[in-house]
Amino acid sequence: MIPLFKSQYSLGRSILTLDAHGTGVQNGPDSIVDIAVENKFNEVFLVDDSMTGFLQAYKNLKDHNIKLIFGLRLSVCSDMHNKSEEELGKTSKSIIFAKNKSGYERLIKISTDAARNGFYYQPRIDYKTLASYWSEDDLTLCIPFYDSFLHYNTLTSAVCLPDFSFTTPTMFVEDNDLPFDDIIRQKVESYAASNDLRVEKAKSIYYINNKDFKAYLTFRCVNNRSTLNKPNLEHMCSDKFSFESWSMNNES
Repeated sequence: MIPLFKSQYSLGRSILTLDAHGTGVQNGPDSIVDIAVENKFNEVFLVDDSMTGFLQAYKNLKDHNIKLIFGLRLSVCSDMHNKSEEELGKTSKSIIFAKNKSGYERLIKISTDAARNGFYYQPRIDYKTLASYWSEDDLTLCIPFYDSFLHYNTLTSAVCLPDFSFTTPTMFVEDNDLPFDDIIRQKVESYAASNDLRVEKAKSIYYINNKDFKAYLTFRCVNNRSTLNKPNLEHMCSDKFSFESWSMNNES
């Protein structure tokens, strides 16, 4: 099961930092670098909503000979220049992983184009433009379990029509005890089977211990301007989004 870490640079989604090993304040925020070093990881999958934390993560992990596998979680639509509510309903998330230095440089260009030319509530890129930057040698496309086109098409009124003609994506599946997980998993497995796509088990990690869930939930409420009496479904979180939960599942 692939652990997909998010850092504080995915604003409002994670309380994990990218601080150098051993520099954190006692009882303060937990560092992804600390987790990687203490658990003797050879590599770390970091999936963030911006490029902001890449260099910090790369440097701090490299100091311990840990490889960084960086993925940019980005909104993809059919027309990034169409800034309307209708087009927004056709937008879903994809994860673009850099395989090497050239891939990182391509990610910077993609991220910049999405922010400068496609911004509408959030940075967006369309499939045609994404294809123009694409190189199989440098980039890998993955479809996240949450906020994907299958997720939105199944649970909302969205009509997201992906165009994967320029590459072959990998589909992620997760199980975090959310009410709709089984439904989305069935959709992913069916879509992958119909299109001969690989499916990988993964887990999004936003905090370290299960006991941190209440603190994380409060954090999400502050960012979403909501209250603790709202259901977990709206907050998209449970005590399964922890590193502890991944560790327990990975051992079983």
